[in-house]
Parts: sequence; C-alpha cells; structure tokens
Amino acid sequence: MPEIVERLSLPYENLSAKWTQSTPNYSKQYCNIYLIRLKKMSKLLEDRIEKKWGKTYPVCQLHKLSAEKYGKCVVIGTLFKNQKLKPSILKRLAEGNQLVPQPVLTHFTDKSDELFIEDELQRYQLIGGLECANLVTGISCALLGTDDGKGRFTVENYVFADYRQQIPRPVFDNSAYIVFISGLDLINSANFAINLQLIVYWLSGMTGDLNNIETSKVNRLVISGNSIRNIPEEAKSSISMLSRKPESSDTIEAVKVLDKFLLQLSQVIDVDLMPGENDPSNHILPQKAMHYCMFPQASQYKSLNQVSNPYYFTVGGLRVLGTSGQPVCDVLKYSEIQGPLEVLECCLKWGHLAPTAPDTLGCFPFYETDPFIMEDCPHVFFAGNQKEFATKECTGEDGQKVRLISIPEFSNTFQVCVLNLKTLECVPISFKT
Repeated sequence: MPEIVERLSLPYENLSAKWTQSTPNYSKQYCNIYLIRLKKMSKLLEDRIEKKWGKTYPVCQLHKLSAEKYGKCVVIGTLFKNQKLKPSILKRLAEGNQLVPQPVLTHFTDKSDELFIEDELQRYQLIGGLECANLVTGISCALLGTDDGKGRFTVENYVFADYRQQIPRPVFDNSAYIVFISGLDLINSANFAINLQLIVYWLSGMTGDLNNIETSKVNRLVISGNSIRNIPEEAKSSISMLSRKPESSDTIEAVKVLDKFLLQLSQVIDVDLMPGENDPSNHILPQKAMHYCMFPQASQYKSLNQVSNPYYFTVGGLRVLGTSGQPVCDVLKYSEIQGPLEVLECCLKWGHLAPTAPDTLGCFPFYETDPFIMEDCPHVFFAGNQKEFATKECTGEDGQKVRLISIPEFSNTFQVCVLNLKTLECVPISFKT
C-alpha cells in the first residue's frame, strides 16, 4: 500500500476586497480617477519631498506658478505623455473609411514624445530632468525646478512616491512553495494536453519530486489569467454596435476543458484562479472572479478559489501581489522600458499598480478612490502572461526587499514558476516532455 503523505498547510488570507466590491457608477467621468489619485498621492509625495529636500524649497501649486513668480520651487502633479503614435479612435475611423491608412503598430514611442505635468487646473510642459522614454501617462510625482515664464517648467530633480512601508517578512523553518502558471490557452489544449496532465501528476505526487522540490511542500497553485485563450478572438462584423456577441463554440469547449483541469487540481491542492484579458470575465480592470457556474464540477471543492485580477493575498504571513499582466504589457507598449521585471520595479517606485489606467488601459470610472494605489509593499510582486520567465530581487530605500516574478505563457514555454517561501528564491520547472 503506497504511503500517504499529507500536503503542507499554511494560513491563507485574501486581501483583494477593494477590487471585488460592487460595480461603480458608469455615469461618472474618468477625470475623477486622476483627481483622487493626485489627492491621495500628494500626501505620500509631501513626505518624500521633506525627506529629500527638507523645507528648503516652497511647494507651489501649478496654477500659481506664473502669478506669484516663484523662483526655484517644488510642484506636485500627474505626468502626461504626449505621443503622436498613440492609437486614436479618430484615426481608426479615418482608416475604416479609407481616408488615412494607418500602419499597424505594437509599440508607440517616438523621439517626438513630450512630457507635461498637470493638476486639476493647469498643465505645464516639462524641459529636461526627466527621461521621457521611461515614463508613461498617469504617474504622480514631485518636481524641483523653475518656471520659464512660457508655460514650461525646467526640471532639476524629481521624486516619486517610492516603495511603501513593508511588514517584516515571516520566517519559515522549512521550505514551502507556491506554484505560478499563466497563459494556459486551453482553446488550443489539444496541442499540449499531455503537458497539462504532467502538471496534475506532479502536484498529485505521482511523478515524485522534481528539481529537488518536495511536492508535498507545495501549498497552492496560482493560475494568473488567459486560461481560455492567449490572443483575443477575432471580431466578426455586426450591423448593430449594440448587438451582443455570443460566445463561440470553441470558447465553450475550452471552458469545459478548464473545468476538468481544475477538478483534477482541486482534489489535491488549493487553486487560485485569476481571470485574464482574454478570459470570460469583465474586460476592464479590476476584473471580477470568473463565475462559479462555468465550473460545475470544480466549484464543488472549497480548494478552488475564484479570485480577482489584480490579486493580493497572504500565505503564512508572506504578502503576494500580482496581475495577469495587462498593466505591465501596457507600460511596455508606451515606454522604452526593456522588460516586465523593470516595469514591476518601476510600479513599486511610482507607488501605483496600473499607472496607464484609464488613459490606455481600460478600468472602471472610479469616483471616490483609486484602488490601484499601493497602500503597502508586498514581499512578492508578479505579472502573468509574459514571453519568458525572469526573476530578481529589488530593494527600496528603507530596506524593503521584493521578489519580482515574470510568469511565462505556459502554452508557449511549458514552464511553471515555483517560489520558495523560506528563501524567496524562484525557479522555473519545464513540462515540455
């Protein structure tokens, strides 16, 4: 009779309540989210100003710069990046009417890009001091410089909100693991069904330990988006703009495959299922958990947790924050930042999880709060649906240490990421063969 091994159990808490609350009022304007973002970020920036420059320079509101003729001063505002290559609905309409054909672009930076800083009343063009290529619209910051009297602000130095406060990292006596996977693309699962089954066998303990990782010490599996498909379904022409697009038969079959896959996993391990950009959930951020009725078999198990995107949780006191990848991919499109790890690190410095929302990344028209502002610093920060696996540890000014993880698309790489909670080391495991 085979030996029965009990899986390691750790305390778990879902901290994603601010992204799962009732649907906001859609009658509100999107400008409100920038106003509340600037209001809340200003308090954080004031602390950073005092820490970096003390009280040497006055903090001035933008609309008072020209009137009161300050010398060198500090201004607080939101960055706006003027990009001529940014997609526009007017350009799309022109292309649709064959008036001005537009080239198909996937990256929208150009040497002519300009930076502005704005608040609720005024906007100034920025000269020098900031590297435009590595910034995006929506970042709140404080700038030290002078007004040149021509609607431009010459920047000498700057500060962002920077890493938030971090609770002490919990101490684990023994190794414990979390597995991350993304981009299952089950609509094409026939091409790699055996690879998916290998994951089930491994987590069930049937294949033994891989890469010196004890399977019984794997506490949970996080599926970070795009389980149904990696690329959006091709839109079919419709006479009415209001007509509802029914789900294709391929999508319905893929959901059934996902239900069976989750059923096998939920019998042996806790599973956190996040929606992705191309999954059957609301399209704009934050994405609500996929409805349990889509998984009639797997949803019978309490071990299946349908969670939001973004997703924030604790395991054994360790705080883990991440998304299915949309904010990271969007920043990469509109900047010259070179990779997902660098974007994650920038988000920690900017103090914001999705700075490009709602400018180029869809989100709800929040009126009273901006739920993407980081209130504390996680120990682990991940992004799903990236081209390849990557990881590194970054450090804040006050000693905050964060493990960054780029989770690759499984359907293209056949890799999962395994995080050791004791050491915060992260390694990939391949299920290619």
